[in-house]
Amino acid sequence: QITLGRATKDNQIDVDLALEGPAWKISRKQGVIKLKNNGDFFIANEGRRPIYIDGRPVLGGNKWKLNNNSVVEVSL
Repeated sequence: QITLGRATKDNQIDVDLALEGPAWKISRKQGVIKLKNNGDFFIANEGRRPIYIDGRPVLGGNKWKLNNNSVVEVSL
């Protein structure tokens, strides 16, 4: 499991997206990438802003299957 978001002193994450742009726009826990038992990777959007997978928006509370070479973009 890999957590994407904004690190704070009380919230440690794996990928700190605040280093890429305006930190106040990124949720502390923007998304989580998980490996399922069948070998598929899924990303769950746990933030308020959409995450784009290959140009398709994944809104907060939803998840999407990642394919080989998928492009993941976090809306700032």
